[in-house]
Amino acid sequence: FQHYYITNNLRCCNKMAEYSCTPLQEKPSLKYADRLHDIKRAICTLDESLTPSKRIGNKSIGLSPMFGTPLKNRQSFDSIALLDHQNVLTPSRSALGTTGMELSQISISESVLQHPEVAATVNKITSANSLIKGFSKVYKEISTEDVLSVVSSYTVQCEELYQHSKNMLPSVKHSKRLSQQLKDACSEIANERYTWKLLGAIYQNKLDTSLDDTNDTDSHLSTINKLYTRDEEIRHYQVVLDWLESNAAELLPDLPTKVGYFSGKVSWENTFHSLCNQKLKKTVTSMDPDAPMREGAPLNEIDLEDQARLVKHLFYLVRAGQSDEAQKLCIESGQCWRAAVIDGWRLYNDPNYSDLSQQRESVEGNTNRALWKNCCWEFCNSSGISTEERALYGVLSGNLQAVLPECNSFHDVLWAHFKTLIDQHVENELCDSMLPQTFWKQTLSLETILDTMGKMKQSSNLYSRLQLQLIAGDLAGVLKTASDHLESAGVSERRFLSHLLLVLEVLHPGQAPHVLYGSLSKYILSLREEECLEEAVYYASLLPPDLQVALLSEVLSDVEEVLRAQCVQHAIENNVPIEEVTMQIYQKIISESSPSNNDVISVANISDTDAKIVSAVSWLLLTEGQRSAALREANRLIRRFLGARKHAPACAVFEMLPPDTIEVIHREWSKEYQNTSLPPDDTNAVREYLCLQAYLDTHQAYSDWCSHSANRPSTPHCNPDRTITFSEQVAQEEKKKSYDMSLQRWEQNLTVQTQLTRDKMLNVLLFIDGGWLIDEVEGTDNTRIEQLEALRGQCIPSTTFLLVNVLRESGQDQAVVELCEYIASEQYQLYKLFNQQQLKDLLDKVYDSSIRCECDPLQYNAPAIDETAS
Repeated sequence: FQHYYITNNLRCCNKMAEYSCTPLQEKPSLKYADRLHDIKRAICTLDESLTPSKRIGNKSIGLSPMFGTPLKNRQSFDSIALLDHQNVLTPSRSALGTTGMELSQISISESVLQHPEVAATVNKITSANSLIKGFSKVYKEISTEDVLSVVSSYTVQCEELYQHSKNMLPSVKHSKRLSQQLKDACSEIANERYTWKLLGAIYQNKLDTSLDDTNDTDSHLSTINKLYTRDEEIRHYQVVLDWLESNAAELLPDLPTKVGYFSGKVSWENTFHSLCNQKLKKTVTSMDPDAPMREGAPLNEIDLEDQARLVKHLFYLVRAGQSDEAQKLCIESGQCWRAAVIDGWRLYNDPNYSDLSQQRESVEGNTNRALWKNCCWEFCNSSGISTEERALYGVLSGNLQAVLPECNSFHDVLWAHFKTLIDQHVENELCDSMLPQTFWKQTLSLETILDTMGKMKQSSNLYSRLQLQLIAGDLAGVLKTASDHLESAGVSERRFLSHLLLVLEVLHPGQAPHVLYGSLSKYILSLREEECLEEAVYYASLLPPDLQVALLSEVLSDVEEVLRAQCVQHAIENNVPIEEVTMQIYQKIISESSPSNNDVISVANISDTDAKIVSAVSWLLLTEGQRSAALREANRLIRRFLGARKHAPACAVFEMLPPDTIEVIHREWSKEYQNTSLPPDDTNAVREYLCLQAYLDTHQAYSDWCSHSANRPSTPHCNPDRTITFSEQVAQEEKKKSYDMSLQRWEQNLTVQTQLTRDKMLNVLLFIDGGWLIDEVEGTDNTRIEQLEALRGQCIPSTTFLLVNVLRESGQDQAVVELCEYIASEQYQLYKLFNQQQLKDLLDKVYDSSIRCECDPLQYNAPAIDETAS
């Protein structure tokens, strides 16, 4: 149906073009002409039925296609739907009834919604990650001295994402959720893009010193050029106006190429057709431009609608700063007189006065510009013209009140005020006395404009408020707005505010750095939620060192272990004190890990709290430069667990340390101090590590011995009262033989395991160079010294009793008696670590062993225990 409609529409248009090009005396019969006229009306009606908005008489109720949310219902192009900085509208049918894409594309967009890839693409576009990485890369790679290039790159990235989002709209129009999600994203991206453009334009104007007026001719153009050269204020106003017009110009490609149903370069063709057929029907009787106002009669109703479309489109073009395109459209529509009216604003200039010897050049501009402007002003006040036409002439004449009714968005109103403000400055410089007094009564200034805009509802929007403050040069206001909005801002807004403040810090160093640091801190926390850890580390490097450590310790504390090495590498690349960060994370985990009655014991006999403490050590192992600190903290945790008699978590902490820990500590120290010995703290930490290793090995050996002892082979069962057959006897003998061999192997292994356990225990009791957990260099940490002494008093007696148990169970009672020599030795002074009850228990066991081995415990030969075993 749609293809049929388009084909017949084009065919009818061709017929009408052929008809309009035919001389008047050669026109077809009235009957045919009437039929052609009816066909055209039918096409218009059919087009209206296919458009989203409904018509009421000759008016249409819809949204302004270029300037955003309407302040009230106005006549508009019902076939246009554009993306505005305030609203994102879905594409609708064009003036010819098409949908803005081919029929094949329509079927593709409908089918593609059945696949999750479309939703994934929309989610990717609308997610905060879409610009995070790009902005970070730009700020890192471009020198901060070239800050305007940074702003330009931000603008380009927003533009690319905006276009990509906009192109996705047709594909999601059948999904209300995705469509709304994408529209919201487009709106926010457009707002941010406009703000970056404004910031770059304002500061580019401030840095631009190339203005130079060498034209000495006495003309209006030369006068205004000199005004712009010397007056920085009006240049600023012009920058804002150009920015507003460029934003509107970007939306013009979405307008339909044909704004009316014209069959050729003939104005009011339907009225002309009625005149030729002498069917006046209460319309004008003349075809000159002033006829409707002079006669007080209307045009043909179709011409009225076509003219409304045309004037509306002309206003859009003028709003976008494209007066030349507006004139071209007037000529194409057969209204050359209107093109001449629009051209009347040009300033008069005759370049031939500057140098009479040169070849004569053409004169430009309007010599009667003041008269033209006065006429436009008076025409605005005339009755019987439409609001759109009044606004068009209001722009040309500087009549603000005539323009405002057609301004449907925040930027429209701002543009109308700045357009009038610049117009007043220009006319004041030209000193034209022909302008009406009402023109000069429009007292406008930057302050009054900003005050007026601040009272609008749309000014509460973050981007609108920042734009007004940037225009006003209110840096303090920008900082306050950013600070107030940070708490409630989302990830995208925090990204925008952080980069805006970074740029402003380069342009205005030292202005409220606490606001910048606060914004970056909030943004970094948001980056953690978005899992952009590389960017989080980079932005943290822009903060002062104390804030870097505090913030990154919070951000990285929940990072999965597989990603920690990458974060450390990023921190090193950005000169972040990562060792301080990891130490603070470790200390935070330890301080927050308090034992609970609800702790769940895992298979490894380690509670959840203890497991969390053990895993905290991994933060100190990410860099080799922090290995000595890791060793000291691991020793402290092992002392803590052993003091609480938790051997499983103590072993887990020890296993966290890499085997090359001592080697790495020496290597890292020698990098800075070459062949000098380790400092006292590191020396004592290394010795303590070896002592704890010996003790944990002892417990592991004892556990293995107990396990092996409990696994003695079972004696084969036989019933002596039962007579067995020969085959059963052979089977029993085989079992007995197998048992004897297993028992022999078990006894041999037990002997080896007993000797190994005995040696390891003696290694603890007779530890070299002063004893177990005795520092090589006198330390200064009193808390640590007390912990070591308490641990010696706990572990040495328990190890002694374990050794006695091993020796007694393995039948080495003589060795038990000989063990007393080492306990009582003044060289080791181990007896000082036993309390009275422990000494009594030990002597009782020694007494029992001496009776079992039939020896006198007070008169035995030299100790049989080999000291070299220790």
